[in-house]
Amino acid sequence: MTTLPLPPVDLANRVGQTVGPDGSFADYDFVGHVLHDLVVQSLPAGWTWGGKRVLDFGCGAGRTMRHFVAESAEAEVWGCDIDEPSVAWVNAHLNPPFQAFVNAAAPPLPRPDDSFDLIYAFSVFTHITDQWSAWLLEIHRLLAPGGILVASFLGEGMSQAIAGEPWIEERIGMNVLRAHQSWDHGGPMVLMSPWWIREHWGRAFELVQLTDTSDPASQSIVVARPKPVAPTRADLERIDPGEPREIAALQHNVAQLQREVVTVMGDLESRPSAPPLIAELRRTADRVRTRMRG
Repeated sequence: MTTLPLPPVDLANRVGQTVGPDGSFADYDFVGHVLHDLVVQSLPAGWTWGGKRVLDFGCGAGRTMRHFVAESAEAEVWGCDIDEPSVAWVNAHLNPPFQAFVNAAAPPLPRPDDSFDLIYAFSVFTHITDQWSAWLLEIHRLLAPGGILVASFLGEGMSQAIAGEPWIEERIGMNVLRAHQSWDHGGPMVLMSPWWIREHWGRAFELVQLTDTSDPASQSIVVARPKPVAPTRADLERIDPGEPREIAALQHNVAQLQREVVTVMGDLESRPSAPPLIAELRRTADRVRTRMRG
C-alpha cells in the first residue's frame, strides 16, 4: 500500500463506490493496489522499468497510478482523464512523481507518436461507445514499437448486473447499454465478447492475452501489442459478413435497447429530464441499426 495523499470522496467515487459510508478508503486503496499488480503481472518476462514511459489512460484521481511510486523512480508515469477536477487534484497532490493532463472525449491526445512504452486503461473501454475505434487507433499511435496495452472490458461476469440476463456469448459483440446514463453515474456500459475483441481489436493489435471471467468481482483483461499496420476506423469497425455472431449481437443489442426505452419511459416519463434521456436511447438504437446495415 502507499501513504500518498487520498483524494476527496467525490473524486474517489467517480471510479466506483469504493469509499465506504464511514469515509474509509480501505477499498479504494485495495482496488488500486490490485490493479497495479495486475498491470505488473501482465508485463512480459524480462521487462524493466528503467527509462520506460507509462500512461494511465483514464487515471481519475490516481487510484491505480498512486501505487506506481516504486516504478516512478525509474520510469516516467503520466495520467490523463476527461475530468478536470481529478486531473487538477493529481497535479496538486501527486506531482511529483506523477503528472497528468486533461483529454477530450475524442482523440487526439497532445503527445507525439511512440510516446509510451506501456498504456493501461481500466474502466475506460467499458464505457466508450462511438469513439472506441478512434481511441484504439490513438493508443496504437502513442505506443512505441513493442509497447504494451493493458485494458479491462466488461464480459461474462458483468452480464447479469448490467444487462439483467445470463451470458450467451453468441449474442454479445460490442453491446452498448445505458446510453442515457450520465458520467456522474458511471456513463454508458459496454459489454464485449472475447470473439468480438479478437475480430476487431485484432486488426490493429496482437492480442497477447485475453482473459474473460465469470466472476463479477474480477477484471476481464486484454493485453496487446500494436501491429506494424496503419488501419483506419473503418477497418476496425467493418463487420465480417462470414461471422454470423456479428448480426446476432447487433440484433440482440437492439432488443436490449428497446427494453431500456420501455423501462426509462415507465420510470421517468413524469420527470423533466425524461425526453432527452429517451431521445438518447433512441439515437443509440438508430446507430446500432446503421451498423447492421453497414
